[in-house]
Amino acid sequence: MSVFLSETDIARFLGQSVPDTRKAIKSSTLKEISRQGQKVFQREEVLNWFADNFTSLTSERLMRADFSSADNAGLDPFSCGITNLLAESEIRFPDRTSTRSSILRYISTKAVELGAVYDSVDLREQLEQREEIVSTALKCGAALIHPLAIKQMYVEKELLLLIIPPHPIPFGEPGGRLTSLFFLLLFPDSNRHVHILARLNRLLRCNEFIEAILEAESHEEVLDLVYRRELLVISSRGKI
Repeated sequence: MSVFLSETDIARFLGQSVPDTRKAIKSSTLKEISRQGQKVFQREEVLNWFADNFTSLTSERLMRADFSSADNAGLDPFSCGITNLLAESEIRFPDRTSTRSSILRYISTKAVELGAVYDSVDLREQLEQREEIVSTALKCGAALIHPLAIKQMYVEKELLLLIIPPHPIPFGEPGGRLTSLFFLLLFPDSNRHVHILARLNRLLRCNEFIEAILEAESHEEVLDLVYRRELLVISSRGKI
């Protein structure tokens, strides 16, 4: 897959017109590159831009990004993809993680144990570099963690991992809010990554859902909460 994306590629991710996408790009910090007479953008910069701005989209626009990127990846947008991915990777409740460094170290180690990557140090460095640019922590108390440049890594298999530490920790949310839920996203395919990113943002737009997860005591209980929330979001058609 190319390391560059055109305005048309970005429009397909977002499920909107090229003119509307061009307006959004103009108001962003994305740097335009001229390549073989075409205006393109660095793939990783675009994906990081999505991650930083999806929380500000309306529910309807976020749904369009969710469904459009799923279609582009050949996925069924009406399937419970988040539930299925978490069922495969398990949900972890570490005993001792109280800092950003310790949570990133723990996440990187688990990614290796699950066979997603081979080098935990390389992954941790990529995650730390991403957090140094702009924190992936959201106002809702969750962080959607991903490498700065996944194309520079060897990823054996896709992975969505949820880590729930015993206590919230300071992770860099701009408003100073603590973070309680940590999702690791390892998806080399751009369409797949955007779909998961958009779907997670939709799930997390409910404080009661987040509070229920934090009160859960087992993998099975969390998975059931995610499943019921995902079914509701899929059937909402962008209304929630």
